[in-house]
Amino acid sequence: MPPDTSQKAQELYFERLAAMTPAERLALGVALWSAGDSLQRSALRRSYPQADETEILFRMAVATFGPELARKAYRKS
Repeated sequence: MPPDTSQKAQELYFERLAAMTPAERLALGVALWSAGDSLQRSALRRSYPQADETEILFRMAVATFGPELARKAYRKS
């Protein structure tokens, strides 16, 4: 947890997680991943306004997996 999170807030957070079903925890994880993905796409679109969707996906792959693996996956030299 971040250092600015109180002990009580941290306890409450873990209690809430423990009370969730596996399906609820999975849904929460998917929602958080989706939000992060959307934020990353938006940031890349602002940085590269002329980029098409393939270029945005490539740049996301570079950020996630590094340039070497992204170039191999997208067959870029």
